[in-house]
Amino acid sequence: MNEKEWISLWIEECAKEGIVPWKWDFKRSYSHKTFSPITFLLKYKNHELAEIGKFNTTGKTGKDGDCDKEPFPIYRLLNWQKNPADIIRGETMNSFITTFNQAILCSNNKKEVYAAIAIDSAKYLSEQQELLYRDNHFQKFELIEKNIDDFTQFANQTHTIGNFTVLPHWMNTGRYRFSRDYWDLTLQSLREFLQPLGAWEKFVDKYFLHPFLNDDLTVRELWEGHFSGVICPRKAEEFQQFLHHANAMIETRGETLMKEVIKRL
Repeated sequence: MNEKEWISLWIEECAKEGIVPWKWDFKRSYSHKTFSPITFLLKYKNHELAEIGKFNTTGKTGKDGDCDKEPFPIYRLLNWQKNPADIIRGETMNSFITTFNQAILCSNNKKEVYAAIAIDSAKYLSEQQELLYRDNHFQKFELIEKNIDDFTQFANQTHTIGNFTVLPHWMNTGRYRFSRDYWDLTLQSLREFLQPLGAWEKFVDKYFLHPFLNDDLTVRELWEGHFSGVICPRKAEEFQQFLHHANAMIETRGETLMKEVIKRL
């Protein structure tokens, strides 16, 4: 099956399920079941999604599953990637789990909730995902509870086409160290590198990045003051701004990108 056939079948499946393509969650590649958005994402991060689900292109699942690699036919159609094993490959632009965990750590009632649900503060939260989603315990943390609708939307959109791009594999590994996978910081570094070469605008156009930029093609901060040197949000208003901006940008980019995909079919 070539990329156009795969994409056409995928779009047909979206229509059958009443989902616009830019809101299709590629975690479905690893599960025939769906869960509430945040639980679904935490189960994925905990490597619990171990089935070959719909439109799985890699043949991988569980701890080997990486759902930003699954839309390879779309990347190929857009001339982003030629082969699945290329150095340039699928990548998630904005991480859900980084901000989600940070909101837990910054919640004023963290100690009380830890005690109530048996979270061990000496261990990483990533090692205790099941305790967080069991009976929706994550909702007990102050900053999660106050932003539950936006966190739910972000969990639903993290693994949609609007939050996927391609990057050299080595760059993906390195960018976490300085950006914690906040896409505005990654874009800012790329702009500083590409603009003097006259390549920034071409890069923006090729990867449909305008929703993350201002009209003059400068990078929009995901929250006010993000470029001042503090990588992760700490204040309630910073979490609110990040979730609002990220959700809107991802959806706008996804819709724009899918219009181009459909045009090329």
